Amino acid sequence: MKFEINQVVEIVDNKPVILSTEIKLLTPSTDLYSLARDYIEEYADYEFVQRNQYSGYRIKNNKRRRYIIVLIPQQDRLIICSQQQTQTTSKLFPYLWETVINNLEELHKFFELWNHHDHVKAKA
Repeated sequence: MKFEINQVVEIVDNKPVILSTEIKLLTPSTDLYSLARDYIEEYADYEFVQRNQYSGYRIKNNKRRRYIIVLIPQQDRLIICSQQQTQTTSKLFPYLWETVINNLEELHKFFELWNHHDHVKAKA
């Protein structure tokens, strides 16, 4: 399990005094979701759109305004809808394909393929 710990500390008589501590359990999907967002945001040509159930990215200044990639965090996994072809079409975004990510290894593999697919498509 992974935790995020935030503390508020004040210096009193040159000694740190902890005023409050907040401990938050990071579920696997939260961690996967954060890592996926960090990866996508390395590319400056995407704009972020937040909805209640998902986060999506579109190419900036694109008139079609379609999502290129959508992240749907769930309790025990992350669903990614993208233009990367898989066996499952997305019900929410019929022009995208759905990939279920259950762990960090699957997430890294997805983005290796996504990065290659994105560059090949850009050259075409």
